[in-house]
Amino acid sequence: MHLSVLLPLPLGPLSYLAPEGEARAPAVGLRVAVPFRKGVRVGVVVGVEDAAGGDFALRHAIGYLDAEPFLDEAGLEFLERVAALYFAPAGQLLADLVPFLEPPLVHEVRLVDGVERPGLPRLALWRDASELDPALLDELREGGVLEERVREKKPTRKTLVPLRAPSERLTPKQRAALETLRALGEAESQTALAAAAGVGPGVVRALVEKGYIGWREVELKLAPQPPAGPALEPLPVPEPPPRISGGRRAERLQIAAGLAAEGETLVLFPERYALERAYGRWPPPALPFHGGQSPELRRALWREGSPVVLGSYQALLMPRRWRRIVVIEEGSDSYKLASGSRAHAVRLAELRAELLGASLHYVSLSPAVEVVERPGLLLRPPRTRVLPIDLRRERGWPLTGRAVELLAQVPEKGRQALVLVARRGYSGRLFCKSCDWQPVCPNCDLPLRFHKPGRQGRLVCHQCGHSEPAPEVCPVCGGEVFGYSGPGVEWLAEKISSALPGLPVFQYSAERKDDLAPLQRGEPGVVVGTTALLRTPAPPELALVLLPYAEGFLPASDFRAPERYHRLLWQLADLHPTRSPLIALQTFEPDHPAVEALAEGDVTGVPETELALRRMLGYPPAVRMVVLEFSHRQEVTARAAAMEAAEFLRKRLGDYLQAAPFPPLFGPVPAPVPRLRGRYVFHLLLRSPEPDRLRDWLSDLPPPKGARLRLDPDPVGFVGLLAD
Repeated sequence: MHLSVLLPLPLGPLSYLAPEGEARAPAVGLRVAVPFRKGVRVGVVVGVEDAAGGDFALRHAIGYLDAEPFLDEAGLEFLERVAALYFAPAGQLLADLVPFLEPPLVHEVRLVDGVERPGLPRLALWRDASELDPALLDELREGGVLEERVREKKPTRKTLVPLRAPSERLTPKQRAALETLRALGEAESQTALAAAAGVGPGVVRALVEKGYIGWREVELKLAPQPPAGPALEPLPVPEPPPRISGGRRAERLQIAAGLAAEGETLVLFPERYALERAYGRWPPPALPFHGGQSPELRRALWREGSPVVLGSYQALLMPRRWRRIVVIEEGSDSYKLASGSRAHAVRLAELRAELLGASLHYVSLSPAVEVVERPGLLLRPPRTRVLPIDLRRERGWPLTGRAVELLAQVPEKGRQALVLVARRGYSGRLFCKSCDWQPVCPNCDLPLRFHKPGRQGRLVCHQCGHSEPAPEVCPVCGGEVFGYSGPGVEWLAEKISSALPGLPVFQYSAERKDDLAPLQRGEPGVVVGTTALLRTPAPPELALVLLPYAEGFLPASDFRAPERYHRLLWQLADLHPTRSPLIALQTFEPDHPAVEALAEGDVTGVPETELALRRMLGYPPAVRMVVLEFSHRQEVTARAAAMEAAEFLRKRLGDYLQAAPFPPLFGPVPAPVPRLRGRYVFHLLLRSPEPDRLRDWLSDLPPPKGARLRLDPDPVGFVGLLAD
């Protein structure tokens, strides 16, 4: 039999012969171990057919790992459709969606009976393949003289168990420890046994040395943690519409739980933190499934029969016939895969629901532009209190006088405040006040960020990690006075501590996470941080949320920036489960539509306006868009590759260039960040209101000469996924 095997690599299916001596019949969807490049990889059988001529060139697969299919036929069809949708090999999508596919293996080999190999007498018996040179194994495999068997290595744990009965040679303490272990049956560590027996660690250590107790490996039982809090009450919605917007977070979860109560349901979350918070209150039975779990646990849960799964995008391929898929906060950028196929999980959920005939529902505080026109139910949004502070009129930087007055009320009233900053470090830019010199990253066309540890400080690139000491004098003019712009977490924390000396100030960002336990206990204080703060529980006495520079969350060259800013402001309004903290925005645009919508309690106005603008200008969802990204360490090579591709596409488009409702091809142009991590980047932008045209245009696109080409279908922005 011929097997068509898909490996989790950027490849299509590969052909193998069925495993020799395997009693099980080959079946589509089984995981199978196969030889690949002098090693062994695990893939999925995606096709089976009778053997034909020319089999001499094919290798035999080694063995199956499953008694029943790991992927069902609906999942394989979905995988094939997604590969076509994202212009990627099916193996790349398999690696993206099931990164835990390959377990550790027990792989054993021996020579075929009657075959002798000088120097390998022990290979007549089964032997662990890891003890042998992979090149030798490959040579024996090619010669057809090697037998192999393979099975999945089950996860184990070490446990301390009694080995001998007590004897008169033991001291009273040693006897007590041994009797305690015999009563318990096992102990997870020597320290745990010592604590249970009320003896010192040395007593237990002596029992191990004398052979009375010892370590044994037992199979590890894998199960998710049970929910942590009281279950919320599901809130059923008669004839639920595709879109449900507004409401408090707890109310939206109640509605999602009501939707999930009606049958096999996948509830899709953008981030692990949001999923775990929801699971902590979700009514049983429910199964969490996300990338924060160990690969062993995800493999163990893969076929669990719970009617409700709270999952990340990795749950989309589970072998289940979902009746309903509920997408939580569908506008979140976290649904976009940062590498590999760069697929968008919301689009995948839509396709999965279509293929299964499942109903699809979006539940979010503010709807995404792509779904705002769908029939919906609007819940009463959280009450908002908004104070725009006009930086064109107010004095003080980075904190105005009004902002300091608001922060001063925090300790006076025994409250807490959150100061949200777009950048970590001290400032986004350091410059010489005499000649305006500023340090730039040697690998990226971006200014180095200034961090202020120690006396002198350091200059750091947040993209490539380059770091160097900050200069004491300007290297161009010798000036000794430097200025700062773009306030970061360190700068704001320093300013607040200087203006309000008695106020406890905490910092929270990717590089510094202070212990926020005092705030969680309700003690007064201020925490200054990046959006990482939004993944922590809100302080119980939160009364003020301050954005010292709101425009920091409105990056240029990003067509989704207004929608993203609008969503962030509403996220702040829903930060506390019961309170409505004052949201103070230091801004140069106090009349920005997102600010006005927040003040008016309007969660749909900005997405509706953005939808109208994008239809006028030809942006998603009016069209489907693909960014072709060409990069190379030599600028001329990257540019030439982009120009050749542009010429190919212009010929491929032909008359459609003039007939299209929107210009279908832009570029090539340098990326908004022209050089990143030492590589020059050029963009071509391809778009069409008819998505099938994109597939036709990109088919047979010649590989670029020298440069690297990456496709970004359904981009969330043009600046890439840059760190703050």
